[in-house]
Amino acid sequence: MKNNHIRWVVQQWSNHKLHIALLLFMTLLSTSVAVAYPFVFKYLLDVLQKVSVENTAYNEAMAKIYQICWIIAAIGGVKLISSFYPAVRAMMNSIFEYVLRNKYFKFMLEKDFNFFMHFRTGDLVTRLTNDIQDYPRIGWFLCSGIFRAFDSFIKITFCLAMMFFMNWKLTLMAVIPLPLMIVAFYIVSERLHKSFKKNQEAISEINNQLEMTFSGIRIIKSFVCEDKYKSFFSNSLENRFVTEMKVVKINTLLHLVYEYIDYFAMIGVILYGGFLVVKGEITIGTFYAFHTYLSMLIFPILDLPQLFISGKQAFVCIDRLEEIKDYESEDYACEKAPAAKSISLKNEPINEIRFDSVTFNYENKLYPALQNVSFTVNKGQKLLFIGSAGSGKSTVLGLITGLYKPQSGDIFINDLSIGDICIEDLREYIGYVPQEPSLFSGTIRENILFGVEDPDMELYERIIDAVQMRDEIEQFTLKDMSRIGQRGLSLSGGQKQRIAIARALMKKPEILILDDITASLDAQKEELLWKQISLLFKDLTAFIVSHRLSSLRYVDKVILLDTGKLIANGQHEDLITTHQDYKDFILYHHLHA
Repeated sequence: MKNNHIRWVVQQWSNHKLHIALLLFMTLLSTSVAVAYPFVFKYLLDVLQKVSVENTAYNEAMAKIYQICWIIAAIGGVKLISSFYPAVRAMMNSIFEYVLRNKYFKFMLEKDFNFFMHFRTGDLVTRLTNDIQDYPRIGWFLCSGIFRAFDSFIKITFCLAMMFFMNWKLTLMAVIPLPLMIVAFYIVSERLHKSFKKNQEAISEINNQLEMTFSGIRIIKSFVCEDKYKSFFSNSLENRFVTEMKVVKINTLLHLVYEYIDYFAMIGVILYGGFLVVKGEITIGTFYAFHTYLSMLIFPILDLPQLFISGKQAFVCIDRLEEIKDYESEDYACEKAPAAKSISLKNEPINEIRFDSVTFNYENKLYPALQNVSFTVNKGQKLLFIGSAGSGKSTVLGLITGLYKPQSGDIFINDLSIGDICIEDLREYIGYVPQEPSLFSGTIRENILFGVEDPDMELYERIIDAVQMRDEIEQFTLKDMSRIGQRGLSLSGGQKQRIAIARALMKKPEILILDDITASLDAQKEELLWKQISLLFKDLTAFIVSHRLSSLRYVDKVILLDTGKLIANGQHEDLITTHQDYKDFILYHHLHA
């Protein structure tokens, strides 16, 4: 084991000290009971042999036999208690799985947008499911894997001690296979590690293919690409089959080597032990006990090297989980923000948001998405961003919500740098509607109330009317308690967009961010929406991205962006007469609308 892996295991154990102590106790208890049985029966056989051969007094012999029977009964009682040991191990396996999934899922949620661009969905799902659950993954290894090996080590130690005590010559015959097993393991261990890592990556690829297929099923069907996606899946499945077969072959080879080495050792011990009985060097009871101990050693001797084999596989999974945790995130964190500067919007409303020479670029992009962008928005103003595709409009919105972090320049909220603010607190007062609305597979009501702990149901009813969903909700069998399917599959684009708007408004936001949401709304619905928003939230500050020129009627200021640069900033009425680039852009889009 590598030291960092050992530290990781110890760290997980430190959170379950009582459970680990119980497992240690039950391991010793279970092993002690198992080792005691053969020795007691050896004693019983020796007594019976003396009765038949040496004509020992009947009463004396029976007294010893009764004594041995009571000892066997006592051991049986302890055995009943220790029989719960496998169940306790299985319980701990599940506990570790539960804890690790929660822990690393939390790490994922704390990562910034770049993290989810770097890791694919199917890969993340694999790391939180397949990498943790069942043999020989982490959950099993942390408890059953290690404690089975510990149980085997204790059993081997106790058995060998008893065997040496009874006859050291016969014991030496039994330990001959151990060096051969160790050599066999080290020959194939590195190959096993690489094969298992490739297999886990192949499983991730399968899950990616499944996720892309199910989330994009409408596109696949509309383009009649079922056969093409069958081919993609078949290729991924074939790759997984090949890598999985390599792991199976290596494990099978190791198991056969261990098993047959041990069988040859047992044959040698039986022959030599029988010879010693004939010579009279050992008793029949000793031979029985020795044979029983040797039988007890077969699986522990197989189990002990299995710890290193399963450990190699589990360490791959541990590294994959730690890669998630250690991925560098530039997201703002509350614990990093000075307490004195953490904004509580309940006491201090946001009166101004200011971009000061902000530059930002996405990972692996040659040119910045934004370059030296500066503007100011005051409380209650509605700001519209326009520009061609890829001009940086959505990037500005991502920076306001803290999804991205400027590479240079700064964003100020009430004259405080956004880096000095607890971004989670800021987001509590932002209502965000993305360009592609993300809905969850719950009910309509659950989606609208998402993120609201104590909902105002009167406001809920008013917002449903504001986004003009009342009539459409009434058409569902269960009204707003109707389930909408995965990602709102049963809804139209416009319905999904309006539910997303309702979800954002239910937060009673001070800042509303709308990323090209009017693309799914007709002009009449858009006009009614803005009227209702103005009635419900009079001092609402809004950042809007739209390709529809009709949106100009509902905003106070307009910003024109082009390839990440701010081209124009001001009121539409002023810019249309004084700024030629702005005038040309509006005229071009009016002609091509």
